[in-house]
Amino acid sequence: MKKLKIWQLVSLLVVVVFGGILFVGLAAGWFSGDAIVIIDKDYICEDECSDFKDVLVSDYEGLINDKKTFILFVDQDGCTTADRLRTYALDWASQEKIQLLRMAFSDVKESSLFNFVKYYPSVVIVSEGKVVGWLKADSDDDAVAYNDYNDFAKWMEAFKIRTR
Repeated sequence: MKKLKIWQLVSLLVVVVFGGILFVGLAAGWFSGDAIVIIDKDYICEDECSDFKDVLVSDYEGLINDKKTFILFVDQDGCTTADRLRTYALDWASQEKIQLLRMAFSDVKESSLFNFVKYYPSVVIVSEGKVVGWLKADSDDDAVAYNDYNDFAKWMEAFKIRTR
């Protein structure tokens, strides 16, 4: 009888320990590979992507509700930093054949995007209707992406953006 109780306790302990490891691992993302952002086919350019497609707040919210995957550039006209980042973003998009969307920063506060983007310019990566990353204008870590095309491209590469 004692052997049975000890065996039950050991079994319970093993289940609890492995269950805890599994729970913590899933929560921490230990078992998932690197995320890949696959751009919806609506945002693939056949030829060169030479300009942004402007979107209104209602357009943006519709894309979020429809769980679309896209890249959004947020800026305001007349900003030198925005001009430089705009050039980097368009050069990158042209090379990758991806249509970038654009929203004016003045519209951001009226959208759900304001939960993320507090300053401009920014580039926002949206995957299946969820913001998965954005270039933070007030971040020392992101500052290099604002000053050099190669660093901008490296920042974009971290999202493993692919087309279908």
